[in-house]
Parts: sequence; structure tokens; C-alpha cells
Amino acid sequence: MTEKQDPDRDNGDANGGRGRNRRNTLNDLTGKEWIKATKSWLVCDSRRYHQNRDTELHPARYPEELVAEFLRFFTKQDAWVLDPFCGSGATLVAALEQDRNAVGVELSERYAQMAVSRLERLRDGHCAEVLRADSRDIASPETWSGASVPLDEDDLPRFDFIMTSPPYWNMLRKSRGGVHSTHKERAEQGLDTDYGESDGNLGLTEDYEKFVDQLGRVFGGCAALLKPGKYMVIVAQNVRVPDGYVRPLAWDITRRVSQCEALSFQGERIWCQDSKKLGIWGYPTTFVPNYHHHYCLIFRKEE
Repeated sequence: MTEKQDPDRDNGDANGGRGRNRRNTLNDLTGKEWIKATKSWLVCDSRRYHQNRDTELHPARYPEELVAEFLRFFTKQDAWVLDPFCGSGATLVAALEQDRNAVGVELSERYAQMAVSRLERLRDGHCAEVLRADSRDIASPETWSGASVPLDEDDLPRFDFIMTSPPYWNMLRKSRGGVHSTHKERAEQGLDTDYGESDGNLGLTEDYEKFVDQLGRVFGGCAALLKPGKYMVIVAQNVRVPDGYVRPLAWDITRRVSQCEALSFQGERIWCQDSKKLGIWGYPTTFVPNYHHHYCLIFRKEE
């Protein structure tokens, strides 16, 4: 049977006339686009990310282009997307630009307002909203009281996709050593170098195992809001501590989240930052890697 005769393909002008499989319930990609999106690593270092003055204050943001990559694969247009650690709003901005709806939960009033101000310029018929709340209460009906997202009979929303990047433990509060790092440059410029002293800030948790468990509580709550068969992506990085060893944070998050009811680990894509500044850590006696990659951990809720 030729491609034009295949009843499972739409041979209209969508996606450049290449044809989409009608059985594709996950996204709007063609087969060729699907293949490219399953490569286990991607480089994302856009000029837009580095020159985004609106979000310069936030100490640990990820680029909208990274979010868009996952939105295109894990959702269709008009889907509802959740970010439980909203920060400066990259997930929400990308969702609007990709014709999706989005809700972000953010503890910090400062960063929540930053996200809101960005969204006000992008209103296009889709919904994007920032809720000031503690993400550990994300599965509580009180968190969603008055929100614009549609609610089920239990007064909770159900999302088509979740993407976020939680705090990398207390990494932002630790010394980067003697070199003139980006962290020190931000301090000299009067920019934030960590998330502040807000009550509920998980980045203030000193005990590592407690921190990982608190993340598990957050993502367990997220699982309750995720539709069956849908996906969650958590962006994380392993953390080198001042004592000279590495805490495998990304892998510990994977272990802990895999214990959440109905969530299963599906693999990872590695986000590489090719233009990030190099530091001469450990020279001339000790190997210390320059971490220029993050793990995009992919989980699926069982049907």
C-alpha cells in the first residue's frame, strides 16, 4: 500500500504535506519529526536564553526553547500544562507560544510577579496563570480555589503534561571556589544568586535525604493531577558538594519519584549547554567536571 493509500495517514497540508498518522494520540508530529525528538541528547543554548533581560534576576532558569521541544512531543495543541516550580515562567511562556494552556505554581512573590508580567504580553486566546502557593500542597483543592483551569468533581484539575525544574538542593547557596564564576559575577551585579529565605523554600533544606523526600511529596501530588497515560518531565542535575564528592541528585530524584503511585520512569534526554562558561575547577591536582548538562527525566502515569 502506498503512503497515499494508507488510511491511517492524513495527507493534507499539515506538517508540510508529509502526512501524520491518525493513530498518533500523543502529539502532532510526523514520523520523521518523532524520530528526531527521541535522540537521547539535545543542545539548547539559544541567544534568546542568554539575552532575556526580563528573567535576568532569576538565578536558575531554563530556556523556553527547551520546554518547546518537549511540548511538541508530549502534547497536542490546546493541551493543559503544569509547572509546579514556575520560577520566571519559562514553561508558561513556551506553552503560550506553542498554542497550549499552562498553570505555574510559585512560592516566591517576586518570581511569580516576574512570570505574570511576561505572560501579560503574550495573551493570544490561550490561558496561562501563576498561582502563589507551596508546591507541596499542589494536590490540595485549596490550592486551586479560584483558578481558571477546569476542575473535576474533586475540585482538582487534570493536566496533559507536567514539566519543571526543582531546586538543585542547596547548590546555589554553596561556594563555587576561588575562580571568578558566573555565580560571583551575579553577586557583583546585584543579581540573585539563590532563591532567598522564604518559608517553604526547598533550597534551604540542609539534610539531603529530607530534600529528596520533599521532592517526592511534590511529584507524588503532581501525579494525582496528571491524566492517565500522560507524561511528566523533571529537569535535574547531579550536585558536587564542598566536601569534594558528587550527590547523584538526578538519579535520586528518579528513584524517589518512581516510588510514587502510578508513575514509571521512561528514560531521559540530556540537555547540553555548549556555550556555558568553563571554570578551572580542581586544577592542578583534582578532577572536577564542568557540569554543562542536565538530565530531563521522563515519567509516565499508568493508564
